Amino acid sequence: MTPPPPSDFETNKETRTMGNKIKITGGVDVGNGYVKAALRGENGKADKFDIPSGVALVTGAVDLPTPDTAAVEVVGGDIFNELDVTFASPLVGSTHRHLFGRRALKAQTPRFEEFDVVSGISKAEQSLTKVLVMGLFAGKALRDYVIEHGALPTEQLDVEVRVALALPIDEFREHRFAFAESFKHGAHLVTVLNFETPVIVRLTFVDVQVAAEGASAQFAIRQHGVALAEQLLVDVRKHGQALEGITGQDIFDATSTVGIDIGEGTVNFPVYSGAKFNGDASRTFGKGYGTVLNNSLVPLKRAGLPFNSRKALADYLLSEPSPLKRAEHAKVAAIVAEQAELFSEQVVEEFRKILAEVGRDTEVIYVFGGGSGSVRPSLHPKLLEVVPEGTPVLFLDVSYSRHLNREGLLIAASLVEDQVAAQKAKKQAPAAA
Repeated sequence: MTPPPPSDFETNKETRTMGNKIKITGGVDVGNGYVKAALRGENGKADKFDIPSGVALVTGAVDLPTPDTAAVEVVGGDIFNELDVTFASPLVGSTHRHLFGRRALKAQTPRFEEFDVVSGISKAEQSLTKVLVMGLFAGKALRDYVIEHGALPTEQLDVEVRVALALPIDEFREHRFAFAESFKHGAHLVTVLNFETPVIVRLTFVDVQVAAEGASAQFAIRQHGVALAEQLLVDVRKHGQALEGITGQDIFDATSTVGIDIGEGTVNFPVYSGAKFNGDASRTFGKGYGTVLNNSLVPLKRAGLPFNSRKALADYLLSEPSPLKRAEHAKVAAIVAEQAELFSEQVVEEFRKILAEVGRDTEVIYVFGGGSGSVRPSLHPKLLEVVPEGTPVLFLDVSYSRHLNREGLLIAASLVEDQVAAQKAKKQAPAAA
């Protein structure tokens, strides 16, 4: 997949609602720790949200479903972190209820399913990936319908889905075609159980794009333009790199770059040479910020600060503590920082291998991803010690850094959608004339 030119993918598109038939286009970055999604409905606006990458499996019926009359209020809130769904799909073996997001973290159930980041099984081969993607599209379809009509649908919602997804670079090489095709076979039924009246959503995937993690983020970096490059220069100069004579335009014009995309389960190193993705030099390191979190669980327990899972710890670290909890939060962060120091040393060793191949040509290093902000204090000085003199090492602010992949994926999915629309218009033009 080559980076598309910048496009205004947030602009309103023509509404094509016909009965309960809905079209949704999305970019979904299914990380080992968090799902970062941008789903655009038929009103042209994209819902952008994060949820923890895990589901709680629950048996039995819903004890206290939300009244149907509260549908508008509920879907207008953070419905994606509250979803309660079941699946009838060849991609999902379990028929149990699946609770999503932060609701799943708080559920009283012994079965919490999260990604296996230890055995080396690809996300493309884990059913949780499909569960998360399909559940979120069903939630988006329900949300858009209720907001438009002011009530739950009385019939099944039929949804045409276009989506761009990402896999770690090594998994992208091996699984991208089979992964994309798995969604396209047949239709998938998702039943939303959040309300007294269950809602059935039928998903049909008409287009599935798969990109390499980190590479898709380059789409979004280009979209932000010279203004972002100038902000990054100001930031990196505060951290000790003078880069005299270098401008934001110089950074933006660089065509040979290395990205360091720090996810929870992996660190991806997308390499661009001459503005083209260099699949030969790009690689995946099989550990991520989740390794830091996992390795922190035992010392935290010894310190009297136990967490049930790395998901719970990650969510805690992202939260803003109250004044009464600041001391405890700082103690937890300090223990995690010790493990981040060791992890940073490993990342730099992997990075050295890439520099040995493309270091002489590399113009800019970008560091981003959900774990980049957390490890920056330990990683940034180590990177400065090994990069060629004068090579900028640019950390993208965590407030948007962790979302770059989803932004780039939505651009990719939108590009294909626009191309299809243009082809249809071209075919219809002679008849119209």
